[in-house]
Amino acid sequence: MRQSRYVWLIGISLLCLITIVILKTPQAVISTLADPQYGNSQRTTIQQFWKYMDFRQIDLARDLLSLPKGSADESEFKVWEILMNKDPMLSLQKVEFMNPDLDGSQDIIVRVSWTSSLEKVQQATFSMSLAKTEKGWQIQGIKRINDLSYIGGDQDGGSV
Repeated sequence: MRQSRYVWLIGISLLCLITIVILKTPQAVISTLADPQYGNSQRTTIQQFWKYMDFRQIDLARDLLSLPKGSADESEFKVWEILMNKDPMLSLQKVEFMNPDLDGSQDIIVRVSWTSSLEKVQQATFSMSLAKTEKGWQIQGIKRINDLSYIGGDQDGGSV
C-alpha cells in the first residue's frame, strides 16, 4: 500500500509539471526556473523589483531594468539606490497597482509606500513601462509622477 502512495505522488507531480510546460513555452518555463526574478507577468516583475530594492539587493534590481544610459529614468533609479543605501531603517510597506487592468497597458501606475522608524509612512507614485523580452518582462522606464509625496529631501517640498 505504501508503494502505491509514492506512485500516486510521483504521478501527480509529473502531471503538474507537464501542465506547466504545456501552458507556457519551454523557454519561459526554463528562464523563470533559472531566474525567478524574471516573472511571466508585469505585476510579478514590478513586485520583485521593489522587493530587491527593499532588501538592498541593488544589483539584482538593476538586472530587471533596461534603461538607456544617462536618461532621466536611470537617474531616478540612482536616486533610489542612494536613498536605500543612506537610510537602513527605510522598509517597503506596500506596493499598490493603480491600473485596474494590467494586461493591455504599456505604462503601469504604481504607488509605493515606505516606512521608517524615524519618519511617518511615505509614498511615491511611479509610471513604470515594461517590455517583454526573451527572458521575461523587463522594466524599460521608471518615472516619478508626483512631487507631492516625495521621500527624503528637505522640509520645504524640494525633491531628492
